[in-house]
Amino acid sequence: MERFDDAHDRRQAIIDRMLVEALHPASNDRSPSHDGLPEDMRRVVDVLLAKAEAQRQRRLTYEDLEEALPPRDVSAEDLEAIFWILSEHGIAIEDGDPAGD
Repeated sequence: MERFDDAHDRRQAIIDRMLVEALHPASNDRSPSHDGLPEDMRRVVDVLLAKAEAQRQRRLTYEDLEEALPPRDVSAEDLEAIFWILSEHGIAIEDGDPAGD
């Protein structure tokens, strides 16, 4: 279980950094492409987009993200790309229940 906790902590640190950067963007970098992601990361994006569409939600939870991620360690770049691509579709990942939408 320690390995899961370590991976979760690393992901949370990445998410926290990305939230800070979103509030204070350093540059106007070009957003990543869905096609440029590794195959398993494209599946993650597809699963999350399908879930948001099926639930008619614009917000998903961190739990939704965790369930969609593969069992391997996910790089900061892959996680950042997932957030960018979802945001381009108007979908946010947030704490809590997405039903408040």
